[in-house]
Amino acid sequence: MWTNHAEMRNTEDAQSASRPLEFPTPKVHKALCVSLTALDHRSGRVYKLKNVLLRSPENSHNPLPDRAYLVKKKAAKSAFGSVRQCIVLRRHQPAKSRDCNAVEWESTDEIVALKASSWDLIDQRRGKHMEDPIKEVAALQHVGSYHPNVLGCIEVLQDDDFLYCIMPYYAGGDLYGAVMKNCESELSLKSSQSPVRPNEKQARTRFRELLAGLSHLQNKGVCHRDLSLENLLLDETDQVVIGDLGLALRVPYTDSSTFYGAVCDVSEGSQRRLITAQGICGNLTYIAPEIIAGEDFDGYAVDLWSAGVILFIMLVGRAPFRWAHNSDQRFAQISSNRLREMIKHIGIPLSNTVIDLLQNMLCREPNKRLLLREILSHPWMQVDAPFLARPIFLPDLPTVKGSKKFLTYPPPAVQGNPRTLCFQEKQFATTLERPASCKRVKSF
Repeated sequence: MWTNHAEMRNTEDAQSASRPLEFPTPKVHKALCVSLTALDHRSGRVYKLKNVLLRSPENSHNPLPDRAYLVKKKAAKSAFGSVRQCIVLRRHQPAKSRDCNAVEWESTDEIVALKASSWDLIDQRRGKHMEDPIKEVAALQHVGSYHPNVLGCIEVLQDDDFLYCIMPYYAGGDLYGAVMKNCESELSLKSSQSPVRPNEKQARTRFRELLAGLSHLQNKGVCHRDLSLENLLLDETDQVVIGDLGLALRVPYTDSSTFYGAVCDVSEGSQRRLITAQGICGNLTYIAPEIIAGEDFDGYAVDLWSAGVILFIMLVGRAPFRWAHNSDQRFAQISSNRLREMIKHIGIPLSNTVIDLLQNMLCREPNKRLLLREILSHPWMQVDAPFLARPIFLPDLPTVKGSKKFLTYPPPAVQGNPRTLCFQEKQFATTLERPASCKRVKSF
């Protein structure tokens, strides 16, 4: 459910900017890497398996784990190690028998991703590298593993050599691949006389899923700080899942119940604070201008800036600019409220409502940038809106000097309590030294 903390545009009146809060200490279990015998649940054959990872019982009184992970092929490299696919093994319960050779484990169809980070690399780079595997697993456990649009972790293990984070595996790849594939197919069908109209309906569906994930992060008091097409995964139903919390920050709030306004988290705070400048990190195309300028920033506003860039690329197939700096001609054009002129020049037939949404999301001034609630209430987002099934209670819409008055609040479709909006149930349920294999989106 939405909270008052996530949506109030009041950081400009907050006290001095604060450093981000620390995430709670992650819960990590000792790991064992063993060889064992397991039954293939499909063929019924018994195999001897190596490189099986499982959780070690904390003491003799604790039951043995009921699942293990058969480590298979490498799926990708990471800054501190690698990501591998694993087959989940379940503890097999054979029929009562005196046969001491009964098979204890059985394979399943479940596949998970195992991110292994070397302790040697963690010790070498901690404090020198923006990403921190320990903070990443702490962030994953903090946001939970129950939201369909946010990646969580199943469990975290460690041994003397590696820190292991076991997460769901998404075979659909990332949104970058899906968008580029869609652009290539459109170009093959495009004629010189009639440009292909972007698929706004598909982009709107995926954008709603992204916003649902951001809503969950805001309710947890978390700023992702590295949103990009490459960090948005697709599950088996082609639904967007926010991944890679390696650069995530925990947003500080002010506790107004204390005389001196102590710093606290989202659960106890009444006013969101700005975060002190943390340096430039992530994919340069998606970074908000205030971060590039080295200013203190609103954690939620920088995520929504990145979301605006993502929406632009989904619709146009190219990045709106190389980086959000005045030296970039196209960024300067968008900052001057001339996005409509740019779209017309490149010949992309976008609707007026989505251009209006993009212009107000890609606003240079963070305090004039659209809030998450305002984005969801935008007319473009209301097209083909799903059945209103779940009430979401929102705070009163704040008045912001200089903001564009295009919203109807509450929307005409909402009846009853004017502070209640409804949305579909399923909606809400590093540094610049990137690896050489990092994908880049072409700009104009």
